[in-house]
Amino acid sequence: MRAFAASALLLSTWISSSTAFPLTSRGVAIPPPPSDPTPPSSGDGSGEWDSEDAGPSDYLAKTKFYAIAKTAGTLGLDNAKTNMEHYLGNSGDDQSVSVEEMLKDLSGFQDAVQTLIQNEATDAYNSVSTTNGSTTFVSGWENYYATKDESWDWFFAIGGCSYSVTGALAKLGSKTSLKYQVHVFDRYNWDSGKSTNIGPFTFEDRELGELHTKGLAKEYIVRGSSSTITVSDFKPGSTIPLPGDDGGRGRK
Repeated sequence: MRAFAASALLLSTWISSSTAFPLTSRGVAIPPPPSDPTPPSSGDGSGEWDSEDAGPSDYLAKTKFYAIAKTAGTLGLDNAKTNMEHYLGNSGDDQSVSVEEMLKDLSGFQDAVQTLIQNEATDAYNSVSTTNGSTTFVSGWENYYATKDESWDWFFAIGGCSYSVTGALAKLGSKTSLKYQVHVFDRYNWDSGKSTNIGPFTFEDRELGELHTKGLAKEYIVRGSSSTITVSDFKPGSTIPLPGDDGGRGRK
């Protein structure tokens, strides 16, 4: 009976130890992105959807903006085309975005995400004081604004957006494994007070915003999460590959 009790105690201790200290970060789930950013107190967007009556000129304006979206596509502004057509489609459904494509096209975004994941991973590493242990992390939302100099496509498709990183880290002796994702969030809307040029077309942002308040288009949320990046032997100070890096190779 004592031998059985001793064996049971040994098995219980082994299970507890294995659960507390997984061999790799693969045994720890990456947390989801943080809650959606709070809209600014001054408001975000054009106002309440379908709160005004639409007239013939508004239907003509919608036709014009479909033509503008098509022109954007012929100019290679594929994401701008897709997002504007989704807005004009009037569903209000969330739209997905490729984080990898954003990182490939926006050098400033690359730098911003690189800084964030390096800091978050290093803080997570330092928070695990034992030789064997694991933790997860969720950064807050940071803001980034795509410029025309970086990419006309993303300037029109997204403009300003929020981004975050979430991940899991596990230590086992001298090795530390890390896995993480990058997340993007944006509210697609058109504010008044600005004008835009796409090809031969020049228009006031207010015009597109009015299609929302008149029920002919609808603001929506843009979301995206990258593929999971895994680093088998992370050390503070080492460069962490970004999504789309192909193992650290091929980034422009």
